[in-house]
Order: sequence, then C-alpha cells, then structure tokens
Amino acid sequence: MESPSLFSSATSSQQFEAAADWVRRFAARWSTPDPQALRDLMHEDTRNLIPPMERPGSREEVVAHFQSMLQRVPDLRLEVARWAVAGDAVFVEWDAHATVRGAPLHWRGVDRVILREGKTVESQAFWDTQRQAQDIARALKEHA
Repeated sequence: MESPSLFSSATSSQQFEAAADWVRRFAARWSTPDPQALRDLMHEDTRNLIPPMERPGSREEVVAHFQSMLQRVPDLRLEVARWAVAGDAVFVEWDAHATVRGAPLHWRGVDRVILREGKTVESQAFWDTQRQAQDIARALKEHA
C-alpha cells in the first residue's frame, strides 16, 4: 500500500486561514500558559500524544498533563519558530524555555496537528526527551 504524502496535499485557502488562526492562538496560549485556556485549541474528542504520555490523551487529560507540568515548571514558555500547513495538517516548530532550580533550560520541538473546524482533533509532539532529561538532571545536581 502506498503511503500518502503530506507534501502533495493541496491546501485550500480556508485550510490555510484555519491553520494560521490556530497557530496564532497556540502562540498566544503558550506566551503566558494557562492549561485551562488550551481547551479552545482542541475538539472535545481530540487525541493528543505528548511526552511522556504512553498513549494519546483526551482534551481533559491534556489539560491535566499541562497543569501538572506547570506546577513543576511554572515559567515554561513556548515560542513558535515557524510553521507549515499541508491540507488539514499543521506542523509547528517551537522553542521551549524554562528554569529548573535557577538553571535556564531550552529545547526545540515540533507539534504535528490535524485540524477539524479550526481545532485539534489529533496531535503528536516530538522533541529530544533524552537530552531534556539530562539537562534537567544536570540542573538539579548543580543547583542542589
């Protein structure tokens, strides 16, 4: 079976505008994160896989995941570096910044999002989780 190519997918002007609006809202939500405010980016039946989740989570599971994360790292911020759209798929490259015990951390990742009616129906986030874990361990050790 031949796999579909995202790069051959035609993107309509409506899909492009929906993607641009979603990226603007994503960037705004992550400039001053509030997990409750992330709900409006997602459909009720969304399925999202974000490290370290072992299976895709529902909208409420994603909100709880970010609530827990921001309790541990309250200054976490994401900045959109660039984005692209192919049909109903949006790819967002972002830079994350946070502080652990006074040590600044930075990592880059990508979200692959499928939109329906301007909201996430499916997504998966990718970044180097091993390097991030090493950076956190180093910060905890050096700033104990």
